[in-house]
Amino acid sequence: MTIEFRNVSFHYDRNRPLINELSFTCGTGDFLLVVGQNGVGKSTLLKLLNGILKPIAGQVLVNGLDTADHPTSRLAKEICVTFQNPADQIFASTIRKEVEFAPRNLRLDNVDHLVDKALSLCALESLSSHHPYDLPTAQRKLLTIASAIASGAPFLAFDEPSAGLSQVERTVFERLTTALKNDARGMIVVSHDLGLLLRYATKILVLARGQMIYCGDPNAILEREKILRQAGLRLPLPFRLEKVLGAKR
Repeated sequence: MTIEFRNVSFHYDRNRPLINELSFTCGTGDFLLVVGQNGVGKSTLLKLLNGILKPIAGQVLVNGLDTADHPTSRLAKEICVTFQNPADQIFASTIRKEVEFAPRNLRLDNVDHLVDKALSLCALESLSSHHPYDLPTAQRKLLTIASAIASGAPFLAFDEPSAGLSQVERTVFERLTTALKNDARGMIVVSHDLGLLLRYATKILVLARGQMIYCGDPNAILEREKILRQAGLRLPLPFRLEKVLGAKR
């Protein structure tokens, strides 16, 4: 099972292309980290994945389904996307109802099991009867991730999932990321948090000025830091120190 972008282009303004002839693939078990400065089309890429946006040119294929030909409701069986702001998607009256919406709507078997597992992974099981807006923002972000996990979709896509998390929630996020990788769920994660996420990535996609300047092994980024600099980014300090110390051994 794969996600494939085939020469995908998209713009809001015809005179200002946002994504230009983007091609890459991601399979189940992959953790694709998408990086780049603000405004290069990272969040737009996620909206193209689940059909909220349609390509101007090219194809987005999700498990063989062309997103231009299938509604978001059908694509939801294959991929679940969370947004950067939890308020853009939370609507239920309790945390449990929020998490169970997707599996019930998709008519999955073992809904309670899926919900319980997702709540446990996101450390929300003891709060399941609370209203979502009783939670602080960081835990609401974990709630949107729990909702995605419970959907059962083979692919999950997260927009800045670690932004605003305290160390407690970051630890929870690291734990659930490891669990999802062990379950061979495919993940596409948009983030500026290279320090946290680079170690989990199996692939990294670097965007700059609407173009893909690199897609491949994250280890190459450690050796060729100029790729990140071309995108206006820097390798996190711990990785830079590790390189320096390694060179002195």
